[in-house]
Amino acid sequence: MSNQVDTAKPKKEGLMNRFLDGVERVGNKMCDPVTLFVCICVIIVVCSAIFNGATVMNPATGEDITITSLATFDNFVWMLSSFTNNIANFPTLILGLVVVLGVGLFESTGLASALMRVSVMKAPKALIVPLLLIISVNSNIAGDAGFLIMPMIGALVFMSIGKNPIAGMALCYAGVAGGFSANFMVGSTDALLIGYTGPAAQFIDPNYQANIMCNWYFMAASAVFLAIVGTFVNKFFVESRVGAYHGDMEQHTTEITPEERKGLRIAGIAFLVLVAVLVAMCIPADSPMRDETGDLLGYSGGLISGIVPIIMLVFFVPSVAYGFATGKFKNDKDLVKALIAAVSSMSGYVTFYIVAAQMIAYFNKSNIGTYIAISGANFLSNIGLTGIPLMILFILLCALINLLVASASAKWAFLAPVFVPMFMLLGYDPSFTQVLYRIGDSITNPITPMFAYFAMLVGLAEKYDKKAGIGSLMSCLLPYSLAFFVMWTAFVIIWITLGIPLGPGSAVYLA
Repeated sequence: MSNQVDTAKPKKEGLMNRFLDGVERVGNKMCDPVTLFVCICVIIVVCSAIFNGATVMNPATGEDITITSLATFDNFVWMLSSFTNNIANFPTLILGLVVVLGVGLFESTGLASALMRVSVMKAPKALIVPLLLIISVNSNIAGDAGFLIMPMIGALVFMSIGKNPIAGMALCYAGVAGGFSANFMVGSTDALLIGYTGPAAQFIDPNYQANIMCNWYFMAASAVFLAIVGTFVNKFFVESRVGAYHGDMEQHTTEITPEERKGLRIAGIAFLVLVAVLVAMCIPADSPMRDETGDLLGYSGGLISGIVPIIMLVFFVPSVAYGFATGKFKNDKDLVKALIAAVSSMSGYVTFYIVAAQMIAYFNKSNIGTYIAISGANFLSNIGLTGIPLMILFILLCALINLLVASASAKWAFLAPVFVPMFMLLGYDPSFTQVLYRIGDSITNPITPMFAYFAMLVGLAEKYDKKAGIGSLMSCLLPYSLAFFVMWTAFVIIWITLGIPLGPGSAVYLA
């Protein structure tokens, strides 16, 4: 049965909805995403030739960053010789293929449908969206795995309650991407950023001691705050845009058969056994699941570095148990066929990833993104603004740079040496400057095509609606970015006005 989205959408009024209609129309009239990224590759090559030799100093290292022309014979050879390496070094593709082995079975065996019917369908509908958002925002504790898992889960949950899966997919992607820095726990992002904030602060105060938990209070509160904001955006903007879903409605039935109950019971036992094994592996103080310091959540430890295959197993093991318990799988051949079908569903992603990998490699090789980012930072540091206007402009600058340079640590590496000392001279603690950066670095994640996982989202949307284009996705994601920018900025202004500490031993202003 084919899936399709109701095209007879209700008439939408208001300036915002008319603007989003325009974004959707323009975006959907653009060429196929694969063709679009090929065009971007060509534009990068042309621009690198036009601005070849333009130089700006990297304040983090003191070295010059020079735009390099890709329109040379040597770099043409580089494009050919690096083509396969660019794909191999594009982590999203491999991560996606690994995760789909678990998530694909989770859906195809019927475990997802049965689980949603005994849990989500019985939960108050008013809590489903904020719960999905809170989980999505906090999923960054597992690194990039949230980008792979949550949009798929959001689509399944929304479909199970009779809503458009594209709205659920957009909701969770916006939560993971737009709220990437917010979390109830201190994680690898905090460790990466403080590694640049501390040395930058020591330019002004050699005795400054960086604290990895310096933003914890604010970021934990932000996780809840963004879930509330995202819930309203979904209700008043996104769901009304995508319309009703008229795909395979069989999985919307609320009845659970005896076979499904048996399968759920056995799948639950399999899940608990898996969790028990993982916990047992994590308990020893010298466990390889921990990093060299003994931290279980350390980025170099086995738990975090292996989080993607672990998540795959969390879906895979119960799904296999469910499949055999319900008779979906009669033998290993049925299981392998299901795995092949799951991987086959990634064919659209693979095509997109091949081109996206080249685009990002060209962008990095030419230094165009870094040049623009550093130039923008230099401009903002020289205009002489102070107070709230400066804070807003700094957040906006970080958000715009994020459209070109996706890596949070890479941007902060050259922004921290400029803005941490600058804000310290204005009386602000380095932890506050870092908070402002984290807001700006997150809010445009949902809408930047430079973010590797945007390719995955395009492919996932086409699974539910063959007509879904970049414009359709942008019109669903842009409201989240705009709302997060306005409301998160207002939230941090209120926070500093009230003088609430940003984290343990951390303040807004220098003592």
